[in-house]
Amino acid sequence: MGALRFFLLLCLFLIMASASVFGGGFAFDGIGVKANGMGGAFRAIADDWSAAYYNPAGYYRIQDNQFAFNTAFFHNRYWLTPNVYWHGDSGERYETGYFNGQKIANNHDVPHRLQGGLLARLPIFNNEMVFGFSLYSLYNQNQNWELMQLLPAHDDSAFLPDNQFGIKLDGTAYQLTMATGFMDDKLSVGLGLSLVRADLVYNNVTLRDNPIEGVLSDRPHDKIPEYYRNEGDGIGFGFRLGLLYDVTDRMKFAATYSAVSSIDISGRSYFEFYMGRNPDTLVYVTSGQKEELLFMRGEVIELVADFETKLELPATVSGGIAYQVNDKLTLSLDAEMVFWSKFKGFNFDFSNFGPSGGPDIYSNGQIITDTIYDRAQEMFFTDLAAPIAWKDAGKIMFGANYQAMSFLDLRAGFSADQSAVDWDNANGVTQIPQFLDLGTKYSYSFGFGFNIDVWSLEFATTYTHQPDYATNANVKQDGDNIIDNVAGLYSADTYRTVLGFNYRF
Repeated sequence: MGALRFFLLLCLFLIMASASVFGGGFAFDGIGVKANGMGGAFRAIADDWSAAYYNPAGYYRIQDNQFAFNTAFFHNRYWLTPNVYWHGDSGERYETGYFNGQKIANNHDVPHRLQGGLLARLPIFNNEMVFGFSLYSLYNQNQNWELMQLLPAHDDSAFLPDNQFGIKLDGTAYQLTMATGFMDDKLSVGLGLSLVRADLVYNNVTLRDNPIEGVLSDRPHDKIPEYYRNEGDGIGFGFRLGLLYDVTDRMKFAATYSAVSSIDISGRSYFEFYMGRNPDTLVYVTSGQKEELLFMRGEVIELVADFETKLELPATVSGGIAYQVNDKLTLSLDAEMVFWSKFKGFNFDFSNFGPSGGPDIYSNGQIITDTIYDRAQEMFFTDLAAPIAWKDAGKIMFGANYQAMSFLDLRAGFSADQSAVDWDNANGVTQIPQFLDLGTKYSYSFGFGFNIDVWSLEFATTYTHQPDYATNANVKQDGDNIIDNVAGLYSADTYRTVLGFNYRF
């Protein structure tokens, strides 16, 4: 019982050390079927291809060459009841076009990610080493919303697109892993070197101040909706270090560290400005003030541009223990710290503006030039930002694997994963539909694996619940006339299913 007591003490230590630093953010949790079935508590087990992610040192403990892949299906069931109003100088509030008071679901789909790996044992310099190549999703954020419509101040034939607020952010790692053993194989170490490709699609609608003074900017023409869509990609590099140590014949301890370089993302941007339709136009028609004409005819001005931004991905440090209770049951516990404070959101820098359909920007036959439309330059051609205020955080995971029969393993797991939002700094807390992080998340997992000779077929499913969260109804702009939050009542649940195949040779 001494080893079991030691295991329980280590579990207590990890829980206490991580009690105030759960994780969050947008790390992808669908890597490895066995790991998912055990709630992610896999770093001290790490006995299949997904050790490339959880603990590269585990590769050395795998005695067979392996080829494996898994497919992760996930469904984000998110809801938002908007509560977004403008507040006047005298305290009155007025509509912004959001579907205030209506419970809106994100556009539902069931995306999937295919991932897997190949590993082999090879003699190198009179010592046996294990090498592997794997492909897996490192980060993922995927949702789209339709939350607003144009106010009557605009042309009846103009409509905002369906994918008004959305993001598709995928970080895919292509990793080469190597591992070897020391101390009569009681200690194994592993290193993974990866190329990380980031793909980003970011949609947003913001309400811009009308730069024209006078009657053309009277309410409801004082705000001009701007829709923009950024599509780009970039390449970065990362590494993962891991060690696995046999404390006793039945207990293992694991520690890992990983980091990814900043990724410069570039691509193409698409803009639509929905100009007001104002009947009080006689003075401008007769005077021929071309800039004012642009802001009163209800036109949709379409532009394109190049963009650049930087994706700052966090480093992680984690530890885990696994204890083999008997020949059938293994328990494991992991704790992970994620340095989310590195991620600040996105600053989009635009260049090379032009019209979507030709070499010049036209409005009813009039070319928009820097001299004629001087007051509109900042609105049309300004850089934009999607700021995020997060703090360093972590995660706790607990799992069990039970060999019910010689060919059947049953698995269950649980994890607690607190929001990375800095809740102690209320002035910095914002919520936007692209990045939902509402509070402590609890995940419940189960799965099983069928082992037939050299083949394994595996299944795991996970349900994750986030608490409801209501944001402040005040629009947050940071003085730049661009909305930084979408106030309202948020709720979120995620369903994930992972199917896998493994062949040993």
